[in-house]
Amino acid sequence: MTLRQKRMIKRIFLLYIPLAIFLVFVLSPFYWIFVTSLKESKEVFATPITYWPKAPTLDNYINLFTNLGFGTYFSNSFKVSISVTTIVTLLALISGFAMSRYTFKGKMFVYVLLLCTQMFPAVVLMIPLFKTMNSLGLINNLLSLIIISTCTNLPLCLFMMMGHYNAIPRSLEEAAQVDGCSLLSAVFRVVLPTMKPCIVATGAYAFINSWNIFVYATAFITRKEHYTVPLGLNMFKGEFSTNYGGLAAGCVVALLPVLIIFAFIQKHLTGGVTAGAVKG
Repeated sequence: MTLRQKRMIKRIFLLYIPLAIFLVFVLSPFYWIFVTSLKESKEVFATPITYWPKAPTLDNYINLFTNLGFGTYFSNSFKVSISVTTIVTLLALISGFAMSRYTFKGKMFVYVLLLCTQMFPAVVLMIPLFKTMNSLGLINNLLSLIIISTCTNLPLCLFMMMGHYNAIPRSLEEAAQVDGCSLLSAVFRVVLPTMKPCIVATGAYAFINSWNIFVYATAFITRKEHYTVPLGLNMFKGEFSTNYGGLAAGCVVALLPVLIIFAFIQKHLTGGVTAGAVKG
């Protein structure tokens, strides 16, 4: 056996086989959800189990948007997620720079306070937040979800931005200022281009978290015209039965924005910390 063959065998056992097993475990649930969404109700529980529908149908998807109003839920979730992503990314970008570059009294207190906000479970905060939103007249209003999701996502996004700012040498900004740039111009021309991977990752994190918001949504939203996708999916679970075909179709539709987000950010997360900051 040649050295090349030995390396190939080693590569197969150490890379390809573990990777194949990993992909089977990861992709199997998604495949089963997709297959179930194409089945008729009677075939979902039919025996023996079919790993592909005998007669694939799009009835579950059609019913999802024509009779169950899933288009409205999708639109509501999109409005909340886009709003939260925009607000959180901008605030984290600005506040992260301040926390990274400036020293002020109470900085450590602010840091610890923001860190403590991540330690409380959603169910603990639900009652006081419900009373607050009720007093503001924001029950059954998407603005309540935007506010809550912004507050819950901002601290961690700020830490992400601050860590990335800390990794960028201050000498880059100083060199730009020596060349005649103001501080603001140096930030926009030198610092922000290096922050692109972090900005994209932060925006994706905020979008996905706000897209999947459920616990607070169950407390603040009770009218169907204001339902988001997670609340809409919860409707398929009845007291005595569950529409698994419709639920699977809803899950597939709910996964699409997340898959698109990951496909989009894939090419933006490979840049180095100082990529784009080197003078040509």
